[in-house]
Amino acid sequence: MRLQLVTALGAVAGAACSLLAEGAGEAAMLGVLPFTAGGFIYVGTVTVIPELLRDAGPLQSLLQLL
Repeated sequence: MRLQLVTALGAVAGAACSLLAEGAGEAAMLGVLPFTAGGFIYVGTVTVIPELLRDAGPLQSLLQLL
């Protein structure tokens, strides 16, 4: 229950931050978009690609990456 409370508090804090940043407009987006894109690239390179390359031959790996 404590971990669920921490998660819920994080969601409330994120919602409050987004409501406060709503008036910032374009300046807030300049920092948020690169951070989010970096997170997706990190997840893709660290977790997904090694799973694809684990038990496959070179040709199969190339096809999966394409």
